Amino acid sequence: MRTESEDRDVIVIGGGVVGCAIAHELASDHEVLILEKGQVASGATALAAGIIGLTNVYDDVPTLAGYVASFFEAFDGTGDFQYTKRARVGLVRPEDESRARREAKEKAEQGVKATYLNTPALREKYPRFDTSEIVGAVEYGARPGEGWLDPYTFAVTLKREAEAAGVEFRTGTVVTDIDVADGAVTGVKTESGTIRAPTVVVASGWRTPGLLSDLMTLPVRPYQTQCIVLKPERRLNGDVPMGWVSGEHIYFRPEANGHLLVGGWSFAIDDPVAASSDASEEFRQHVATVIPDVFDGMDRAKFVNGWAGVDAATPDQRPIVDASDEGPEGLIVATGFHGRGVMTSPAAARAVRSLLTDEDAPFSLEPFSLDRFDSRSPDFEFRSISDH
Repeated sequence: MRTESEDRDVIVIGGGVVGCAIAHELASDHEVLILEKGQVASGATALAAGIIGLTNVYDDVPTLAGYVASFFEAFDGTGDFQYTKRARVGLVRPEDESRARREAKEKAEQGVKATYLNTPALREKYPRFDTSEIVGAVEYGARPGEGWLDPYTFAVTLKREAEAAGVEFRTGTVVTDIDVADGAVTGVKTESGTIRAPTVVVASGWRTPGLLSDLMTLPVRPYQTQCIVLKPERRLNGDVPMGWVSGEHIYFRPEANGHLLVGGWSFAIDDPVAASSDASEEFRQHVATVIPDVFDGMDRAKFVNGWAGVDAATPDQRPIVDASDEGPEGLIVATGFHGRGVMTSPAAARAVRSLLTDEDAPFSLEPFSLDRFDSRSPDFEFRSISDH
């Protein structure tokens, strides 16, 4: 039985991919304790698609995008983890052609590797696409910042390396309150006692605003997203890119075994606890209508499995990673990853280190600042990342 005399340098609440990345980042020079209410990486992380698509997300912060891309490049091959670089394409319907051509041109002028592929070029490069319903695609070429990985394997690899460096992961532990005295964090209360620490990082996804409700208000709201996996008649090979279909609110990526993962159909919810863990019939029917229109050999694709998960959204689709003056000293918040927690986790972890130690980060922390929001209200209009 743990006692109330425990002390740590840093307590991280949340054992998802972001918490694991923070533990990995701080392990070398801090005594870190991760507290997870369930099992490590068993929530939103395990249900994530694992797409790394830095283009269109952090184009305006190239040093941040470069840091993340370099991290995955260097970490590839660690244990069972593997990062697969792959191009991404936005498949274009006729009504969106002029907009897509303009977007590709603007991105290219900004130095982004973006190209508009007309129908013949698309078919030649990616023959698995059916171009009867689409007129082309905007292609973002395969590079370090474009690819995919298995989120659970990535998270547990981070965990394993952090544990080897001395981090303790304590699962099945519910944090009930943050202890504060004289305007500064002193530790946390759990169902089995109090643990003291001068720094507490709250990285518990959509649960974060509720846990901090007595200390600060965050513009974060829960939303549900869905994924299904399809087995095509002919397995997909290595030339199939990741991508999305304009206007259809879905994205896709190939699986290592030749299957196709399709995600999206996201919407804000008021009761995340009661949310279903199953992909809805409406989503399955939508995918069954759209995917055969844009992929050859998917008319008789078999449904393998499907699921739904809950994540935390912000008004601008970027996370909050900050030690705001609105909260007590020693409190760092890392939440609102809007479906991009896996992708952003290396940068979020590096940002936490910078906030904790005052070390300069190799990128600006402004995109993660709470102060970028004029309102702290969680009642904002939700925008799905699959809307593109």
